[in-house]
Amino acid sequence: MGGLIYPEEMAELIETGTAMIPTRSPVAIRLGKLAEAGQTGSLHLSGDSGGVIYVSEGDIVAADSRRTPSLADRIGTEKAGSLAWGWLATEATIDAAMELMSARPRHVRFTEPGEEPEPDLPGIPGMPLTALMAEVTRRHNLLEQIAAVLTPDTAVARNLRLRSRAVHVSDGQWAILLQLGQPVTPRALALGLGQSVFGMTIEVYRMVIMDLVSVVDASARTADPAGEASRGRSTLSFIRALA
Repeated sequence: MGGLIYPEEMAELIETGTAMIPTRSPVAIRLGKLAEAGQTGSLHLSGDSGGVIYVSEGDIVAADSRRTPSLADRIGTEKAGSLAWGWLATEATIDAAMELMSARPRHVRFTEPGEEPEPDLPGIPGMPLTALMAEVTRRHNLLEQIAAVLTPDTAVARNLRLRSRAVHVSDGQWAILLQLGQPVTPRALALGLGQSVFGMTIEVYRMVIMDLVSVVDASARTADPAGEASRGRSTLSFIRALA
């Protein structure tokens, strides 16, 4: 099952506002063949959006993308085998796999066990490709719905002119606001905070709706759900929510 598969040799791809439909990508097609054959090994993707997807008997056990936080960044100090550890490992895998399946790799190469050093993946349960693709498709559709306002690579900044004199924010939103000393993208925030790119994009979108955050180049967007904040009214305080 080794060798190279070049994207131009695959079926024609269908693109949307954010990226190609993941289920139609060369990576998804190759993963489908590996799952059908019950293969075990590593699927390597080259290019700026490259990475690797690890499969075991056709199931997806882990994924690593250059454009999403690594498994180590997500798990942190969580005890291996714990419920929280398992959830974070699964989330990291889905986040990276979605990125890889939405990208245009220069080529795709599959290696079987023993062809190169094996990664340390202690106790990570395999995920059937059908389950992974269902979740990736769900997330892709959600990102498509907000793409006119925000994508993972849209620069945003803290809004210095709010409608309210004070606002309540969650702990997670407060952590994001602390990172917004200058324009930054949801992807960069996710990488810096070790969180899901998908989850960060959705959270930043909520903050745009709340008028806490503004798209830096709003004129380039086709919609602005928050509208312009009242001119002349500056933020007096950010109140961190205790609950």
